[in-house]
Amino acid sequence: MVDIKDLFPIGIGAWGHGGFAEHNPDNDDEKQIRALTYQFNKGMNMTEINFWNSKGHSVKLIKEALDRSKIGRDNIFLLQSIYNYYNPTLDDVKREFELCLKTFATDHVDSIQFPLTAVKVYGFGPLTKLIQDYLDQKLTRYVSVTNFNLEYLTKFQSIFGSKIFSHELHFSFEIRNNEDLGIIDFDNNHGIINVIYQPLRRNRTAKQNWPLLAELATKYSKTQNQIILRWLTSRGMLPLVKSEYIEHIDENLAALSFEMKKEGIERMNKFRPPNFVSKKIDWFMEGKIPNSAFIHALPNIFDEEYAKVLNSGKK
Repeated sequence: MVDIKDLFPIGIGAWGHGGFAEHNPDNDDEKQIRALTYQFNKGMNMTEINFWNSKGHSVKLIKEALDRSKIGRDNIFLLQSIYNYYNPTLDDVKREFELCLKTFATDHVDSIQFPLTAVKVYGFGPLTKLIQDYLDQKLTRYVSVTNFNLEYLTKFQSIFGSKIFSHELHFSFEIRNNEDLGIIDFDNNHGIINVIYQPLRRNRTAKQNWPLLAELATKYSKTQNQIILRWLTSRGMLPLVKSEYIEHIDENLAALSFEMKKEGIERMNKFRPPNFVSKKIDWFMEGKIPNSAFIHALPNIFDEEYAKVLNSGKK
């Protein structure tokens, strides 16, 4: 059983294994299994499990890689993320949860995670009761949330307290909405780990070639992606990365091989894209807020939105 204090500083992301929202029949399963196995053997001991990804195929690949690694289920922290748009009722949630236990031949997951939209679909009371039942029955050790606003994060924390393991959210060099809204600080102040999806924005941040990142990469003889990962881990965040190339995995791991000076970290903390104003956040995906986007869309639309700033002559 993996203790939280023994978690590897970088986690294994599941998105893109076996396909994306749909299973890709032409996916190179063997290549991805080898990469996942390599990560397990390198000590990366936390992975997200989500049956929505590639219609469950990603879970099969992760399980095969875990078997090949010989690490053993008890030496891996399994975070099962359950999406309400794939499980419209709580009975569907229960079936998917049981499927996860069966797939990994285990009597518990380490944390069960729900998005904010699950509150609207299932109801706050029924959802929290189900989670509490799982905790009481020791079917999960912790509960996690993803893309929660401060209001519901506060409500969950008041119920589950120290049983909240993590908050999976987006935070990157360019996109700081969760920090500016006080969500990052709330998590830090309550012992909730900020698990970061798309920490490198799928290499799009490096392609922007921001002068500060380029400067620090030269100073430390590292890649810009390594600078970003070191910055995040130095702040106690746990970034999720996905790669099927061994050389990229080694690059990610090498981000932990050096220390950044406080001055560089502070400069990265203070950075904001010049003249950029983010869209408002439509937390519940209702489409009622003008000039808004759902929180998970922000890293995907940033480049297009910032190009508008540059094209307007505001540099």
